[in-house]
Amino acid sequence: MTPSPAPERSGARTTLQKLLSRFHFGVTLLAVALSGITILLAGITTLRGYADRNMELAAQVAAYGVEPALVFNDPQAAREGLQPLTRIPGIARLRVLDDKGRLLTEWVSPHGDAMPMLTGFFFPRPFATTVQRNGSVIGTIEVWGDSSTLTHYVRLGLLAGLACLLITAIGTVILARRFEYELVKPLGEIATVAHDVRLHRRFDKRVQGLGIAELDRLGGDINALLDELQGWQGHMESEKALLAHRASHDPLTALPNRAAFDEALAARLAAGAARFALLFIDADNFKAVNDGFGHAAGDAVLVALSQRIKALLHPGDFAARIGGDEFVMIVDPAGHDAQPDSLAERLRAAIADPITLPGGDSYRLSVSIGIALHPADGTDPTALLTAADAAMYADKLGKLSK
Repeated sequence: MTPSPAPERSGARTTLQKLLSRFHFGVTLLAVALSGITILLAGITTLRGYADRNMELAAQVAAYGVEPALVFNDPQAAREGLQPLTRIPGIARLRVLDDKGRLLTEWVSPHGDAMPMLTGFFFPRPFATTVQRNGSVIGTIEVWGDSSTLTHYVRLGLLAGLACLLITAIGTVILARRFEYELVKPLGEIATVAHDVRLHRRFDKRVQGLGIAELDRLGGDINALLDELQGWQGHMESEKALLAHRASHDPLTALPNRAAFDEALAARLAAGAARFALLFIDADNFKAVNDGFGHAAGDAVLVALSQRIKALLHPGDFAARIGGDEFVMIVDPAGHDAQPDSLAERLRAAIADPITLPGGDSYRLSVSIGIALHPADGTDPTALLTAADAAMYADKLGKLSK
């Protein structure tokens, strides 16, 4: 019996490809996020160093410019010394303090700060440097920066970072899709073979080369198992056919048995056959063969009788051994171009030919034949068989009375 397919679990189940897609999407997202954070931190660190270096250079330039003004405590000279720095972008405020920490002069940029948050992050406090003369501190320069020079670099950095992240994401997705294809496709082929074998008993299916060592090894094991299953299936089918033949055929004569005859007669009646004849054949005085020549001779007579009955069959006719020396035939009289009585006479003549027994003796067999016609003598199996059996006994009694 073919096992029924296992019931499907309720609810939608994900596929391996969808599972890998989600996994790769998560890995890609994490990789892109980590790459973005790394690039951002590296950019911020580099930009912060660049900004500090610029403020340091600006403070040093200012120190050289205001040194004479601090010596003479001249605010006007100090402003003139700071004048070159006021034209440099990125400086928001300059202060010059004397050695006592008193304000000598101050300059504030007239331009507003476009990104105060960026300025607060990169320039949280002013950059201060001391002005020295002959080893003595004569003043201090304080420089405040703003975001005017950083905005351009920040924009370029963001665009470059986004481009890198986009390229990384695209490359990761392409590689992930390639990986899915290389893995999911061969697994899908294995699943297809297993599905056909399970549902349709396609033991002739085989897994083809998959190009992956581990999966090729798995496919080879599956193919070896299918070879064994195919051999077992062929053996089982042969055994099944042999058992079915034994169950429906007589082992001595190889003719169908009583069960096969009952099935054939019922099928012919169910099919609505209009007219056919049922011949009941019984060997006369068969016991004398067994008693006089032995059971091997009796078996030889039954085999010869069955062969001569089969020789008279036309396509569509049926013959069976239903008892020890009892045989039946289902024939279409029209197919024999004769009446059933004429067919019975031909059968008697064929059976009357001498039969060579195993010991070399010759034996002539005679039979009694009863004929029942459908539908004249019955329309069901019991009625037809009873009528044919009664006709056969009438024939046998007729021979005894002569």
